[in-house]
Amino acid sequence: MADVGPGRVGRRRGALKLLAFVAVVGGGLLLVRFTPAGELLTREGIAQGVRLLRESTWAPLLFVPIYAGAVGVGIPGTVLTLAGGAVFGLWWGTLFNWLGATLGANLAYVLARFLGRDGIEGLLGEKMKGWPALERIDDAVRKHGFRGLLTLRLIPLFPFNALNFGGGLVGMPWTSYALATALGIVPGTFVYTMFADALLEGSTEASRDAFVRMAVSGALLLLLSFLPLLLRKLGVGLPGGSSPARGGPGD
Repeated sequence: MADVGPGRVGRRRGALKLLAFVAVVGGGLLLVRFTPAGELLTREGIAQGVRLLRESTWAPLLFVPIYAGAVGVGIPGTVLTLAGGAVFGLWWGTLFNWLGATLGANLAYVLARFLGRDGIEGLLGEKMKGWPALERIDDAVRKHGFRGLLTLRLIPLFPFNALNFGGGLVGMPWTSYALATALGIVPGTFVYTMFADALLEGSTEASRDAFVRMAVSGALLLLLSFLPLLLRKLGVGLPGGSSPARGGPGD
């Protein structure tokens, strides 16, 4: 009966939290994959959603929570970003997309931190101290968490949802995570929204200006994808990377 004390209770709670985390995230993905809700992410569903939002005076109040909730459970937000640009235009679309993505990323962090990470810690207990890999990850997060995440957030092609859940699972402090996310996604959000706005205008008016903005947004997206490499070539230190002046990682 030695195994009925606090240790066993802690492992049971940890297992339940971990199962809850998997159920929430997996449930969101299954909802999109096997129910009619997934049709909203098809081309026809998006077009219908754009029409409905454009006709509603409550569009921003509907769009931002839907965006945040979808991202919070791991549903890709790129399609919603493009829809935001098509509905609200460049400037308002960028704002509402940024709000939805930021809120959703923080929701995903909360789920991963208080269900995923706490679940793992409760399940493994003292055994976590025997995993050098986890200790190295925790140490790296404490030293370079904000700068490292900011660097990755500036690259719009890096998996957004992976960073959302990863920040919580590795135990990154919320303030660092939230600030790096809020700042780092601004360029990518702007570029994707610009592309969607230009694409809609080009499809309806075939204007030269729209095609120029589509080309510019595509070039900016490519530039952002190679931003760390380009800055390194120019000798500019990027937060979270190696500083040319000191030859080592910054704190």
